[in-house]
Amino acid sequence: MHITEGLENFINNALLKSKRDRILGFLVNEKNHKKFYSTLDHDFEKCIDTKKIIKKLTENELNQVGNLYCSNGVTNNTETPMVNLYGKAPWEGGWLLINKTGTLGIYRPEGRIDDEIHIKL
Repeated sequence: MHITEGLENFINNALLKSKRDRILGFLVNEKNHKKFYSTLDHDFEKCIDTKKIIKKLTENELNQVGNLYCSNGVTNNTETPMVNLYGKAPWEGGWLLINKTGTLGIYRPEGRIDDEIHIKL
């Protein structure tokens, strides 16, 4: 997994302080990357600061370049707009889609297609 400044920024600012260090610890070495991915299925939702949740990202925001992180270990860190990555997100498993700067995100827990969480810092 490619750890971007955007992912680190997102975790540092979108997650509850009490959960942040644990998640950042998973990014320190490759051995723990699997633990990060597995949090995307369900645990990640409990880490999100509810004050950062919004109703929906705008079309303009979704046109920003982003990265997709999936619980199955698949990531995408190419110059692709978030709206295109959204269409490539798997139906099974949890995933996190963030913009390159880590100020916008969409999180979907495993098995809850209609329960996406939109986050804006």
